[in-house]
Amino acid sequence: MAATLKKFQEEVCAGIVARFDNVRSLYAQLSASAPARLADARKQDAALVLQAPTGAGKTLIAVEAMRRTSAKERVLWFWFAPFTGLVAQSRKVIAAQAPELALLDLDSDRHLESVRSGGVFVVTWASLAARNAESRRARQAGDNGQAIDDVIALARQEGVRIGCVVDEAHHGFQRAAQARAFFSEVLQPDYALLMTATPRDTDMATFERATGYTVGEPADWASVSRFHAVDAGLLKQGVRVVRFIARDGDSAQLVDFERLALRECAAMHHRIVDELRMQGVALTPLMLVQVPDGKAAQETARRFLVEELGFAESAVRVHTADEPDPDLLSLAQDPTVEVLVFKMAVALGFDAPRAFTLAALRGARDVGFGVQVIGRIVRRHALLQPRSNLPPLLDHGYVFLANSESQEGLLQAGAQINTLTTQAPELGTQTVVTVIGDAAQVQVVRSGEPLSLLVSSAGVSVVDTTADTEAEIATGADTHADLSGTPFQGFAAATQGLLQMQGGFAAAEPAVRDDVVTAFVLAQDALHRYPRRSDAPAALRGEKLPPVSADFEAGLAAHVDFSPEVLADRFRTRVQVQRVEAGLFDGHRLAETGEDIWASVSPAAVAERAEQIRLRLPEANDRDLYQRLLARFLASIEQLGADVPGDEEEQMQQLDLVLVRRPHLLRDAYRRMRHQQVVDIDVPLPVEMASHQRLVGARRGLYGAFPPDLNTDEQAIAALLDASPLVRWWHRNPSRTGAGLYRWDEGDGFYPDFVVCMEGRPGSGLALLEVKGEHLWGKDSEVEKAAAVHPDYGAVFMVGRKRGERDFTFLRELNGKLQSAGAFSIDRLRFP
Repeated sequence: MAATLKKFQEEVCAGIVARFDNVRSLYAQLSASAPARLADARKQDAALVLQAPTGAGKTLIAVEAMRRTSAKERVLWFWFAPFTGLVAQSRKVIAAQAPELALLDLDSDRHLESVRSGGVFVVTWASLAARNAESRRARQAGDNGQAIDDVIALARQEGVRIGCVVDEAHHGFQRAAQARAFFSEVLQPDYALLMTATPRDTDMATFERATGYTVGEPADWASVSRFHAVDAGLLKQGVRVVRFIARDGDSAQLVDFERLALRECAAMHHRIVDELRMQGVALTPLMLVQVPDGKAAQETARRFLVEELGFAESAVRVHTADEPDPDLLSLAQDPTVEVLVFKMAVALGFDAPRAFTLAALRGARDVGFGVQVIGRIVRRHALLQPRSNLPPLLDHGYVFLANSESQEGLLQAGAQINTLTTQAPELGTQTVVTVIGDAAQVQVVRSGEPLSLLVSSAGVSVVDTTADTEAEIATGADTHADLSGTPFQGFAAATQGLLQMQGGFAAAEPAVRDDVVTAFVLAQDALHRYPRRSDAPAALRGEKLPPVSADFEAGLAAHVDFSPEVLADRFRTRVQVQRVEAGLFDGHRLAETGEDIWASVSPAAVAERAEQIRLRLPEANDRDLYQRLLARFLASIEQLGADVPGDEEEQMQQLDLVLVRRPHLLRDAYRRMRHQQVVDIDVPLPVEMASHQRLVGARRGLYGAFPPDLNTDEQAIAALLDASPLVRWWHRNPSRTGAGLYRWDEGDGFYPDFVVCMEGRPGSGLALLEVKGEHLWGKDSEVEKAAAVHPDYGAVFMVGRKRGERDFTFLRELNGKLQSAGAFSIDRLRFP
């Protein structure tokens, strides 16, 4: 029985039909005056976009538009369903809504006699425009009939118009080159209705470029407002989005957000079950679980739902096909199925009117993902549509996000859907036929463009500049520089001579020997030498960390502090997170409410994090270290008088949890062991500094010159040191070869930038100074250097300045960052 269109649906449908009526009138005018321009008119005026939220009745509107258009002329329609599983459903709707339209079969009705009066083929793009056997059969003549290409051409010769409806136009059609070619080269529709649930779909621009068919601007399209669909009882009032936020980055890496989303989603599902029972509605709600591709993810979700959340095994079904098929549709409507697990790849295009809740595991962040998620749970079931006083719990859909960042795609999708208004398409066409005397001219006039009343018959010339460009490139000047006559030529000759020498220097040609000697003399003369000051020591004191011993892993495990307090962390398997809920259509984050809940940690995430902590000790063999740690860990539990887990996997999980809960445990053990092995050494100071370039003189520099490798901040500090009478001399301490410190971390050497000999400083008079750029003030490894202390020279002074500022400040560690500790003063370096 045909359904009666709602008022808003009637408005849109009537507008589509009126638009097609105008196009039909244009075709009649062109057939009489300019038949050669019919193909151009199709591309300019035949295509129309219908955008509407899922569940607002796009299919019903399109079928009714087909029926009314076909009542005025013969039209052979092609209805393209996005997936094979939707073909039968679409045929069912067409048969009920438009029984006068002949439903044609691609296998048996490929004959002119079958299509001469019009009708509709319900197909997929794969059945007509793909490289598979089904498509090849349909497009070749055989026992079942003629090739569909020929049927279309013959029908058009007989005066039958060709129409098409593309359901979910943003999906497979846009991605398949064969589909685009079939549309523009074979089908060449006189009427094309492109339906999409993705508002203002950018794929429409791709459609125009690929097919040559113009669809115009969104303001010209037919569209349906979500609010009208809600008022009509077709859609739920809204969608609530629930996400989970850990209190800090460390906790976020440990929480099993997927299990948490499933647990919270299941709790909401059971609340809805109870509410439906209280309302006397005989409906089993459906919980959707959207998982990443891969059978492992599907099976993990199914097992958790059954074993942990208590669903009956028969009530949880997993759909594994690559695209929605009849099995998926039947599962979505089977009242014995409470939970449907499906892949993200098949989120498009299938109806699930029983669905209220959806757990999205590792969802994408794009708007398309958001639109599809909304579409799966936003419909009102037929049993609930007549009710005007539904409780809020039953008049909303609920999305639980395992990945909180997915909310961005949902929020953007909700905002876009909210902007849709119910509007009929722009009437009229872009093609205008102007008749002057016996001549007819055709113009394309888009919105906002003027119409020319004086039409010239001159053609449009297209200038191809490709040949000129290629010729210019072919005759262009050589871009290689000519180095002849420059100083580089002599050095190049000398280098070439060295490469050609065989049999020793004496065997070379005289000219080659002269070039080589000249080159080396020049090189020697270019080397500038700067001797060390006479009042400076010949060596500095530094530290050295010897290589690890053969029993390093055993020693490290022995130094780990497995105290009772530390061991208690093996049972801390929960983390507190914030549950944040917001109304999707209530505005961007304007209606969020939150509460603290407990979430279980993920054993896999804990194991991965524990491995990362161990791998920070590059000297250790991780396999050997882990075995020794496990043995020591279990022995410590036994010494505590507690029960040792009998299962090896549980033992490893508890050890991993302790390592993660106490991320400094291994680090502290390493320090205790390795710092005992650090030795003090003498670091010789070179007798001179050599440079191929003349350096700027430095009055108090150890070598009488400013080193060439100083950055901007280091140059500024060196200039201040050089100008201060409190400084006897200063030295740029080279990394890795200078005076290093090793008693401050897990083994990385720290080489402060400057060694400064100060007037009046006790002891050796030497102070260490480190210059730190602002971009490093928050980096953990750099912050820790602020606590480094030299056994002879004392604590390292750390200084820096903010970007754009002139003056430096002393730096100290505060709240995990380097922060200002007063203005920099050279006088301060005199005091340890």
